[in-house]
Amino acid sequence: MTSDEDWLAPLRAKFANRLPGEIEALRAAWARRDRETIIERAHKLAGLAGMVGAPEVGETALQLEESARSGADYAGQLSQLIAAIERARG
Repeated sequence: MTSDEDWLAPLRAKFANRLPGEIEALRAAWARRDRETIIERAHKLAGLAGMVGAPEVGETALQLEESARSGADYAGQLSQLIAAIERARG
């Protein structure tokens, strides 16, 4: 591993460990129709995913955030984000 990978390895592990909780939190927010929580979690996930090199999660989270902020129907993006998170978990 390079020094960058050495530095990122613990962050990647921490990110991966939080993903199951993110899925649960997103599903719970959806069940409550809590758009603000979905926006907040998607925003955080987009930033974290970008830092640790999880581009699919980051891009999908950003799309969800933008859709939810715009007031559009975001159910499809939420499903895509959950699927991306599940793939990132391996």
